[in-house]
Amino acid sequence: MPDFPLQRNLAELKKIFDSDPRNIEAANRYWFALGSYAGNDVRSGGYVIEVFRDCALASTEGAIALARACQELFLKTGEPPRPALFDDELLEALRRRLAELSDQEREPVEWVLSFMK
Repeated sequence: MPDFPLQRNLAELKKIFDSDPRNIEAANRYWFALGSYAGNDVRSGGYVIEVFRDCALASTEGAIALARACQELFLKTGEPPRPALFDDELLEALRRRLAELSDQEREPVEWVLSFMK
């Protein structure tokens, strides 16, 4: 049976991430791996939500991480945050976190929310 180290590495990162989906460090490592999978960036808006949703629900830092991932994706691919991917619970968490953020931290979250109208 052939060995596929890239798939194995991504699967290991996914397993670590799945064991604690609120862990921002694990989410960031998985997100980064998706951005360089076999030399290709396979990330999409769906992956942003898969990777960072639970982080955003759990903490202010998670909301910032989700928003920054959205901005990074937009800058690299032109894909904006898509309202269909953001459920009510996630949107409420992002809105609630705004009051806890400094101006610099607030900007990416506000940017994401601007697409939700």
